[in-house]
Amino acid sequence: MAGATFGILGPVRAHRADGREVALEGKQNAVLTVLLLNVNVPVSRERLIDALWETPPASAVANLQTHVARIRKTFTSDIRLFTKGPGYLLEAAPEEVDLLIFDRETRRARAEAKQGDLVAAVRRFERALELRRGRPAEGIQLYAWALARVAELEERLAETRLDRAEAMLGIGSYAEVIGDLRPFLTEQPLSERGWRLLMLAYARAGQRHRALEAYQQARARLVDELGIEPGEELRHLQAVILADALPAADAERRRTICQLPPDHADFVGRREELATVTRNLLSAHRHVPPTGAAVPISAVSGQGGVGKTTLAVHIAHRLRHEFPDGQLYIDLRGGEKHPLDATEALGRFLRALGLDSSAMPAELDQRVELYRERIADRRYLVVLDNAADEVRLRPLIPGTPGCAVLITSRHRLATLPATQRIDLDVLPVEDAVEMLGNIIGDDKTAEAPEDAHRLVQLCGRLPLAVRIAAAKLAARPHWSLGHLVSRLRDTRGRLGQLSHGSHEVRASIGIGYQGLAPLAQRMFCRLGLLEAPDFAAWVGAALLDTSEQVAEQLIEQLADVRLLEVAGHGPDGEVRFRFHDLTGAYARERAETEEEDGERAAALQRAFSGWLVMTQRAHAHLCGGDYRIISGNGIRWRPDARTAERVVRDPLAWIEAERAGIVAGVRQCASLRLDELCWDWAMSAMNLFETRSCHDEWRATHETALHSARMSGDIRGQAAMLNGLARLHFAQDDLTGCGRALEEALDLFDKAEDRHGHALALVNMAELHRLQGRNADALTCYEQAMDGLAQAGDRSTEITVMRGIGRIHFNQRRFELADTFIRRAIQLADDTGDVRSREFTRIVLGEIELARGDLAASEASLSRALEGLDALGFPSGIAYASLGLAEARLARHDLADAERLLQQALAVYRDTGDNVGQARVLFTRAELRRRQRRLDEAAAMLTEVVAICQAIPAPRRHGLALRALGDVRRDAGDLLAALAAWQRSLTILEATSSPEAIEVAALLELHRTEPH
Repeated sequence: MAGATFGILGPVRAHRADGREVALEGKQNAVLTVLLLNVNVPVSRERLIDALWETPPASAVANLQTHVARIRKTFTSDIRLFTKGPGYLLEAAPEEVDLLIFDRETRRARAEAKQGDLVAAVRRFERALELRRGRPAEGIQLYAWALARVAELEERLAETRLDRAEAMLGIGSYAEVIGDLRPFLTEQPLSERGWRLLMLAYARAGQRHRALEAYQQARARLVDELGIEPGEELRHLQAVILADALPAADAERRRTICQLPPDHADFVGRREELATVTRNLLSAHRHVPPTGAAVPISAVSGQGGVGKTTLAVHIAHRLRHEFPDGQLYIDLRGGEKHPLDATEALGRFLRALGLDSSAMPAELDQRVELYRERIADRRYLVVLDNAADEVRLRPLIPGTPGCAVLITSRHRLATLPATQRIDLDVLPVEDAVEMLGNIIGDDKTAEAPEDAHRLVQLCGRLPLAVRIAAAKLAARPHWSLGHLVSRLRDTRGRLGQLSHGSHEVRASIGIGYQGLAPLAQRMFCRLGLLEAPDFAAWVGAALLDTSEQVAEQLIEQLADVRLLEVAGHGPDGEVRFRFHDLTGAYARERAETEEEDGERAAALQRAFSGWLVMTQRAHAHLCGGDYRIISGNGIRWRPDARTAERVVRDPLAWIEAERAGIVAGVRQCASLRLDELCWDWAMSAMNLFETRSCHDEWRATHETALHSARMSGDIRGQAAMLNGLARLHFAQDDLTGCGRALEEALDLFDKAEDRHGHALALVNMAELHRLQGRNADALTCYEQAMDGLAQAGDRSTEITVMRGIGRIHFNQRRFELADTFIRRAIQLADDTGDVRSREFTRIVLGEIELARGDLAASEASLSRALEGLDALGFPSGIAYASLGLAEARLARHDLADAERLLQQALAVYRDTGDNVGQARVLFTRAELRRRQRRLDEAAAMLTEVVAICQAIPAPRRHGLALRALGDVRRDAGDLLAALAAWQRSLTILEATSSPEAIEVAALLELHRTEPH
């Protein structure tokens, strides 16, 4: 019966017989590791203890027994772990431990190599080495003899890598040997056998100079680190290479056809793609489970310059020994206006296969028959590079499964049957830096790692661009990495910098562009004008002033030829697109070359005004109508109703997808002097940003639009942006900045004679007064705002006014009046469909009900509010409702659920930087700690609340926190500290006319008469 399986050739892994992974921790993992290192061999307790502890504790034997018992319990019957005399034995079948599989495969591989079957030996060595996942027993702390055991295992792995390299040399795979040994010798620089094999590989590949350089590197390392000269074998090989007397390779290989271009010795990365494609192509020989009788086909697609051909050629060279009859290669010129047709391609293949030109049939069908006949039941790898479409490819596919096909194309070739499709992306940063170092020297990238990372990022991690940048640096050794980085920072000149000799990024991108129809070219250019990081198809409709259906078709064409990338999906599943940085730069170049300034400006104005319309629809759905904002009067391009309906369906998910685009669009509006559109768009996005706690985007759009409005003298726009920034200051607890911005906004709204805007600013001023405890001033501002709001029909802001007045009455403990205003606000929110305001106001109702002692009603209101705000996706609202519900749970003495809700609220407030919210949560948590009699923790929390409220400032909350701190000090028996805290509390609460001042005064009177 199958048992558990284990892996030790890397981080230790264990799986139950049913495949479930088992995670052991600490010493249990170490015990299992030592047993695996000695699988099928008994290990005494003494040796186990030596391996597990540097200084064994007195209870080591008992601890070891406990760990073994727990391992057995974890695996139950899946593990065969026995007590043998004074120790333990872990038994396992060969297939159950990767170390046993490794030993078996290497043993068989060496036997095959000895018998001369090098191809089979290479495959088996590869199977053994594929088991490596890192250093053996990685991450496990071992001691004494176990460390030596791990070191021995590492040596065996290293020797196996060299055995494979030697077998590869025997079958002529020199490029792959070089590629494998370079990193190996970085890890094992004193391995003379490794250096010998590298020298042989270079020499047999016709690179004598590199072979001799390798000898000098080996000698330098041996002399520097060990103080010895290379051994006789290495010195003899150097002499033979110097004399150009290297004998022919031992393995006699029959002549085969190989049309492959040279492999790149500096090839890096692509490990997953290499493994995936190799596995598929090898299914032609049943070296791995075949997918059927069909010829295995792998198609690698991606944008120009991403390394499709490099990858395909590298894979083909790696597999040469697997396809001994030959490797056919052809560039089908798919990116050009006149791609190579199948008839000509077959003619070239047939001539390579030995057919005389005089016998070449003229018809395509006849050439296909002859081609498939010639390679039938043979082992050929056919590389079809740069394919245009499936129609030209089908005649080139062999007819028998002994062959395999590797295709590259900018298209995805979706209709080619039985094809494994690989989408090739740009390189990860570390791989791109490695490529750079391989070309210019690792020492240079090591000297300036930050510049190296910045350089490959400026190249968009596109292999072609990185290779060109590296070639420029190699050709100009006086240039530093930083110098080229500074030249590439200019986005407009970047493509010009990325050219060297015959290599040019611009030309690579241009191949795809030149193949487009004129309307698709125009779409490409117009999209390149956008600075948004990604966009939906409707934006293209605005840029071309066409229907969304036409725009989608054109954009899909651009994506098909990899001039656009799929960035992801919007909330409704719509596809979002983006440019690669360098492709976007090319699109802007073409737009500026091929279109007039006026055409470009008009296209952008349509796109941005359409974006504004979508933002306003999202705002209206969130707030129940066109409330809470003022708008500009410009002419707008309107997306079709279907697109607008998508926004209405989930406005907050839409703003999440669009927020970066809105910031970029507002910035572009400012640079184009579209000043009213600029501030109108920023204001329309404000409530959406506020609801999602997107404070950075809120600030960026408003500061950009404010500067634009000031430059143009737009008083109304300045006032609108100052009012929005005041709300942001309020949300971020900058009450001083809030007050200054509101004073200026009120003055400018007056000058602009905008009563609605003036009323909105008054409401914000009232909220500021209320938080600061100036309740009379707050009520005055609320009352003054009502006329302007009523005249504008802004019912949503009227909800804020009623809620604010209700809060003031609540804070003054006039519960009946508070209840009346809050219920009127909820009713108005219901009438207008303003879900956010309704649920936010319902929280205040829950607080009132809690203060009046109606605990059931309070919990119902707060739970309903939490559910509604959670569905809306309003982080601050969720935190506020969680806090209110926690206070209700606290009143019910459900301390565990109160703690859960408070932690949930605190996490949100910390994430959004809401100090007032954090102070409220800490205030309630302090009360919870007080009830738990954890008074020191309660005092620390209240001290933090006092500091927060003092810094904001929020005087009423400050006074209440001091009162609670005094209560805690009293409970802890420190009456003097309690009296001091209460006295400070009384001073602050009296200054803000807070009703709690009476209670604090009574406390002081009561306790001053007590002995201290």
